Amino acid sequence: MKIIISGHSSFYIRESWINKLFYKVYKKDINKKIDKSFFSKNKLVEAIDTLGVGSKMVESIKYWMDIFGIIEKKENDLELSENAKVIFELDPYLENINSLWLLHSNVLTKKNEKILIWDLVFKSLESNSFTKENLEKKAEIFCLENEIKYSKKTLEDAINIFIRTYLKDKKDLSAPEENIISPFVKLNYLQEDKGIYKLLNINRKNISDYLVYYLLLKKIKEQSVTNQISISEAYEYTNKIIRMSYLDFEKIVQDLEVQEELFVDRAAGLQNIILYIEKYSEKEIVKKILEGELV
Repeated sequence: MKIIISGHSSFYIRESWINKLFYKVYKKDINKKIDKSFFSKNKLVEAIDTLGVGSKMVESIKYWMDIFGIIEKKENDLELSENAKVIFELDPYLENINSLWLLHSNVLTKKNEKILIWDLVFKSLESNSFTKENLEKKAEIFCLENEIKYSKKTLEDAINIFIRTYLKDKKDLSAPEENIISPFVKLNYLQEDKGIYKLLNINRKNISDYLVYYLLLKKIKEQSVTNQISISEAYEYTNKIIRMSYLDFEKIVQDLEVQEELFVDRAAGLQNIILYIEKYSEKEIVKKILEGELV
């Protein structure tokens, strides 16, 4: 498992960067392949001219496009991921909040990579709250236990970048221009009060039920040996990506069952969710999420 701490060049993702990549690189051909060297130092001038940003921002854009699963490396080329293609086709300006939730979930469902600060905040904290100091301490302990080289400055920077990804800086009194705030601020997922940061529970009315279906499908495919998962395990997994109350989660599962998208085996009190994993591809589910087919 690769542990990623930095690589963002001290820039949190800007609101316009995803659209820049799409409209200036992939818009004419959504299936276009670009050489992986596009973001390298050898092609830096070309990337700067194409994207209209500075050299450090080019590095940062590459980092965030990787982290959020927007581009994928295939042999010597970089392509839009299949899910990103659907997002750009149906929601090119990222106006649908579910597009952002999909991208957010990509950070936490990577198979061979762990983005350290994301993992600590969403999966390892005992509560929904943290301070910069206790998060840094947890990161230090993790690095020491796993023999990962780090510096205090790198961890502090990574924590600040994480916070700015989800929360607009209160000190920023300027107009919220597109190149200032992160698009993920729109999720309204993180709040701060007197140095204490808290993840908020998301109301089920604010997300597509198919988003939960999408996460459960990923989890079940990871298991590979069975197409079912207990409701309690399913909730724990989902809640570490998108915080919600157990009651809201149950209602989503019930509605999906009514729609015959899944089945809940309640025999002998099992409470197991069974997904028909061959029914939809991930791409088809992403379409359902963005088209809002589920009432």
